[in-house]
Amino acid sequence: MEQVRFLQQLQRILSDGGFVATYKFALLHALADLAVVRGNDTGDELPLKTWEISEQLIELYWRQAAPFPAATPAVLNQNAGRQAAIVTRITAARDRHGGTLGQVKQNREAWEKLVRRVDRTLCEMPLWKLQTVGREKLDFLYENVGTGDQIILQPGVAYCFRVFYDLILDLVRGAWLRFVRSRNLGVLGSTVDLSAFLFGTERSSLAVYQPILMEVQRGECFYCGGRLQAGVAVDHFVPWSRYPIDLGHNFVLAHGSCNSSKADHLAAEHHLERWLSRNRTFETELHTAFSAAGILHDAHASRAVAHWAYGTAARLGSLVWLNRSSLEKLSPHWHQLFAAS
Repeated sequence: MEQVRFLQQLQRILSDGGFVATYKFALLHALADLAVVRGNDTGDELPLKTWEISEQLIELYWRQAAPFPAATPAVLNQNAGRQAAIVTRITAARDRHGGTLGQVKQNREAWEKLVRRVDRTLCEMPLWKLQTVGREKLDFLYENVGTGDQIILQPGVAYCFRVFYDLILDLVRGAWLRFVRSRNLGVLGSTVDLSAFLFGTERSSLAVYQPILMEVQRGECFYCGGRLQAGVAVDHFVPWSRYPIDLGHNFVLAHGSCNSSKADHLAAEHHLERWLSRNRTFETELHTAFSAAGILHDAHASRAVAHWAYGTAARLGSLVWLNRSSLEKLSPHWHQLFAAS
C-alpha cells in the first residue's frame, strides 16, 4: 500500500506541480539515481548531502548543455524565461574544458567551484519546492525543512526509487522531454529524436575506452574469449537502458556479434563473476588509466549499480544472457558473487 501511495504522490508532483524550469525533473531523476548507488532494499531512510545531489544534477545536464545540432546549433532552453542558471553554468564549464566531464572533474578547483554554484541554485530553487503542489506540501520524499546541507529520504522512499526505477525514469523523462520540446519548437522542428539527445549516450566518445580495455582483456572478447580484430564493440556490462550513466568500470570489449546478441540483457552469472574479478584484479591499473584519459570512473558505484540491477532481475524472475540466443534464469546464489568480491 505504501508503494502505491508513493507512486500516486509522485504522479501528483509531475502532473500538478508548478514547473517553470526542468530542475524538478532533474532532481527526481537524481534522487532515483542516488537511491540505486547509495541505498539498499531494507526500507531504511537515506541521508543525502546536497552536494551529492548537485554532482548528480551536473552529470544529468552535462550532455544537455551542449549545442543542439540544428541548422543553427544552440543550447536548448530549459526555463520558461531566460536560460536556467544551472544549464548556463554547465555550458560555460563545457566551453572551458572541451566538453569533457571527466576532465573538469579532474580539475579539483574547477569542479568544486561548479558544484558549489549548482548547489546554491539547488537549495534556492527546486530542493525545498519539489514537493509543493498548489498550496499543499506533500513531504513524502523528505522533510521539507527549507534549509541545511542535506536531506533524509523518508523510510521506504529509497526502496521505492530502486524498485520502480525504470518506471520513474520513464515518467520523469517523458515530462522533461515535453517541457523542453514546448520551449524549443523553433529549433527542434517536428521530427527530431529529442529523447536521444537529452538522455542518450555519446557513442562517439566510447572509443577512448578501447585501448585501455584491450590491454586488460589481452585482446580477447569479454564474453566468448575469441580474439578481437575488426568490429570491436565497447559494451555497457550493465546495459545503458537499465542504468543510464557511463562509468569506466562498467565497460567491456566484445565482438560486435556478442554485443548485439546480449543487447539490453544482463549477462549470465559466470560473466558477472569475471567482471567483478576483473575490476578487483586490475583495480589500480584501471584507476590509473581512466584518470590519465580523463574518463569518469567509480568502481564502488559501478559495483553498487550492478548489485541493484541483478537484484531487480532476480526479484522479477528476468532471464540473463548466456551466449548467442541462449538465456537463463539467475540462480538463488547470484548475490554470493558480490560477497566474494
